[in-house]
Amino acid sequence: MSKNTKQALAQEPLEESATEDSKKSVVPAVAVTDIAEYQPHEEQIVRLETTYAKLVVDCSTSEGLANAKEVRVDIRDVRYALDKTTKTALVPYQQKVKDAQARVNQVKEFGETLRTRVLVLEEPIDEAIKVEEKRVADAKAERERLEQERIEAIRAKINRFSSVAAAYASRSAADVASILLGVKESVILPEEYGEFEAEGTIARDNAIEQLEALHKSAVEREEAAAKLLAQQKELDALREKQRVADAEAEELRKQRAEEDRKRLKQQQDELDKQRRDLEAQQRQQRDTQAEQQRQQQVRDDQHRRDQEELARLRAQAAAPAPAAATVNEEKAEVAPAVVHTPVIEAIIADPATPPADDIVEVVALGFDVDLDTARAWLRAISF
Repeated sequence: MSKNTKQALAQEPLEESATEDSKKSVVPAVAVTDIAEYQPHEEQIVRLETTYAKLVVDCSTSEGLANAKEVRVDIRDVRYALDKTTKTALVPYQQKVKDAQARVNQVKEFGETLRTRVLVLEEPIDEAIKVEEKRVADAKAERERLEQERIEAIRAKINRFSSVAAAYASRSAADVASILLGVKESVILPEEYGEFEAEGTIARDNAIEQLEALHKSAVEREEAAAKLLAQQKELDALREKQRVADAEAEELRKQRAEEDRKRLKQQQDELDKQRRDLEAQQRQQRDTQAEQQRQQQVRDDQHRRDQEELARLRAQAAAPAPAAATVNEEKAEVAPAVVHTPVIEAIIADPATPPADDIVEVVALGFDVDLDTARAWLRAISF
């Protein structure tokens, strides 16, 4: 690094510090040590801290990058020198560590040799003591095991007395009676129960009392169950009878329903027949009425024509005629031969003919005869 560059880099932080606070000065941190080899390096580090602590590098330009590399070389030179000094300074201490470790190993080896000599004397005695202690401990453990087994066996017997009632709570009266007899025959021996004799006696007496109550309840329950079973059988029989009666009633209902269905069908058929007959009658009546209307129309037409003919004849009779005796006689003689048969047929066939007097008058006017003659002619024709 050039001298001008170092001066510029050293002057820059000083100027910045003076600008920020003219009353403050840059005082780098100095490590205090009594190791003489590191003291020169402390001065170099103080220089680096004073020069580069607040340095901001700018590597975006070629000049800034070159300056940054020079600063890195300056710092690395101090670090490399520090590493060499550390290796040199450790040499005497490393040899002392090796010598101390060799002494430690020697002390350990000698102490182990002495310990082996002591163990030769201690181990047989220690082994004998341990064997005896184990025998005593095993004997004690065996006695405790046997005692525990004895107590557990007695407790199991007492627990059987205490739990027998609960175990037979839902059993039959015969089963309860059997176990009750067995409990009553049980004997609480002192040599069997030992210090638990009183407790076993109390448990046995309680079991007998509970079983007796349980037996009584079982008997009552079974009697009630038997009574209920008898009632259930009776109820089942009644239900069966009722079922049969219901089945018979259902069959009768079906038969009656079938009969009602057939009767209703027959009635419906009859109603349908009556309806068809009525419709036929109505059709016939309509046809008859139509025929009667047609006949009435024919009669009305005939009556209208007769009235027109009668009016014509009356008009003709009222008109002046060349009355000649000879002509009248000839007409009188030939009149019976030219009687209008359609008029006579209409008189006989049609019940709605005009009155007889009108007919006689028409005949008289038509043949120019008197009314008596016309009436005699019509009477002769009718007979």
